[in-house]
Amino acid sequence: MAKYFLHVKVFSRGKGSRVTRAAAYRAGERIHDDRTSESYDYSDRQDIPHKEILLPSQLAGRTDVNWARERSALWNAVEQAGQRRNARLAREVLVTLPPELAQAERTELARRCSRELADRYGSAVDLAVHEPRAGSDERHHHAHLLMTAREVRPGGLGPRTILELSGTERHARGLGPTKDELLWIRERWAQLTNEALREAGLEERVDHRSYRDQGIDREPTPMMPRNIYYAERNSGRPHPAAEDIRARHRERIEARSRGPRALARVLEAQKKEGRRRAMEDAARKRGLPKRIPHGALNREELNRARRERYPKIAAELNRKRRERRRANAAEINRTRREWSRAHREEVNRQQREAYRRRRAAQGVVPRRQSAAAEPPRGPARAKQSPTAAAAANRRPDSREHRQRSPTAEESARRWQEFRERAGRSPTAEESARRWVEWRERQSSAAAPANTEDVEAAPRDRRRDNTHGL
Repeated sequence: MAKYFLHVKVFSRGKGSRVTRAAAYRAGERIHDDRTSESYDYSDRQDIPHKEILLPSQLAGRTDVNWARERSALWNAVEQAGQRRNARLAREVLVTLPPELAQAERTELARRCSRELADRYGSAVDLAVHEPRAGSDERHHHAHLLMTAREVRPGGLGPRTILELSGTERHARGLGPTKDELLWIRERWAQLTNEALREAGLEERVDHRSYRDQGIDREPTPMMPRNIYYAERNSGRPHPAAEDIRARHRERIEARSRGPRALARVLEAQKKEGRRRAMEDAARKRGLPKRIPHGALNREELNRARRERYPKIAAELNRKRRERRRANAAEINRTRREWSRAHREEVNRQQREAYRRRRAAQGVVPRRQSAAAEPPRGPARAKQSPTAAAAANRRPDSREHRQRSPTAEESARRWQEFRERAGRSPTAEESARRWVEWRERQSSAAAPANTEDVEAAPRDRRRDNTHGL
C-alpha cells in the first residue's frame, strides 16, 4: 500500500557538504567543482529515469537564465555565492513515490511538486527520479528535489529564499516561523500524492499527520541515522548505536501497553538521559582542537593539507597501489591496451582530417573524386563493370604490386638489363684521372683570354660536368 515519507535535509558547508557532489550523485553526471578543483563523476548510474531543472514560472521562456538550466553552471554558482565556512548552500526534499503508480505518473507527480516549490520560493529545483537498485526493495521509488538556498534571477543568484531566512528576518517581514513552511511542504506533498492516486483510479491514500494527530495509539517506527544505517548494511553486523535506538523503542512500546502514565514516565526518563549524553559529548569535544570540515576548505587549503599529509602516508599508499596493481594486472593491462588502441586510432583520424583540410585549402582534388568526376572514354569504357574499371585503372605501383616480391629469375634478369643499360663501371684509376682532368679544365676556364672565352666558359663547364664522376 502507499506510504508517506518526506525528509528535508540542509546542505551546509559547516557540516562538510558540497552541493556540486550532491547534484552529480543525484543526477548521475560528472561535475567539476571550480572552487576546489575537484571532479565528481557518477555518470555510470543506470537507475535515473528522469532528471530536470525547474525554474520559477515567471522565468519561463527567458534566455538570460539559460545558465541556471545547465546543472554544472548552476551548482558551481551556488558554491561561489556562499563564501562563509558555514554557508547554507541548498535544501533537499526527499520523497517516496507510490509504487502503485506507473513510471510516467510518478515522474509527473514529482514534477508537479517541484514546480510548486520553485514558484513559492523563487529557487531552482533540480529534480532527479530514482528507481530501486538491484538487491533493494522493488517498491523503493523515490525522488530528490534539490533546491537552491538563493533565488534565481537573470543576473545570477539573488538573496536567500524565505525558507532560509532567520527567525528575526521572518518576524520583520511579518512571516511565521520556519516550521510553518516545513509543515506546508509536508501537507502539500500528501495532497499532491492523493490527487495522483485518485486520478489513477486507486483507493489508497496517504496522511502526513503523526499517529497522535490522527488519533492512532501506536508507537512510530524510529528513524535510523543515515551513517548508522549504512554502517550496518555494509558490515552486516548490528551497530551499538542502532541497538540502543531499538532498545529505547521497545521500552516505549512496553510502556504504552501499560498506560499513558507509564509512557509519560519512560519518555521523561529517556529525555533526561539524552540531555546527559549531549552534555558529556559537548564536554568531551570542548577539550579537542577545533576541526574544520573537509567540505569547508577551498582549493589552496585542500592542496596545503594534502602536501602536509602525503609524506606521512606515502609508504602505505604505495604499498596498497602495488598490491592493487599486482592483483589486477591482467585487467589493468587490458584497459591500457584498449585505451592505447583507441587513442592511436583517434590521433590517426585527426591527422587524416587535417591532411584533407590542408589539401582542400591548396585546391588539390582527391584522387577518388577526380576519378569519379572524369567522364568515360569510348563505348568500351562504359561497358566495363566497376570492378573491371578499377582493375584497369590500377597503377602499377599499387599496394598489391609493391607487396608482391619478385622471384629469383626476375631479379637476375632485371640486374642484367641494368648492367647492359649502364655499361661498365669505371675503375678507381679511371675515376682519379677523370677527376684530375676536370680540375684542370676548371682552372683554365676560371681565367679566359678574351670575351669569347668569357662567354664560352660557363657552357664548357656545364658540358664538362656531364662527363664527371
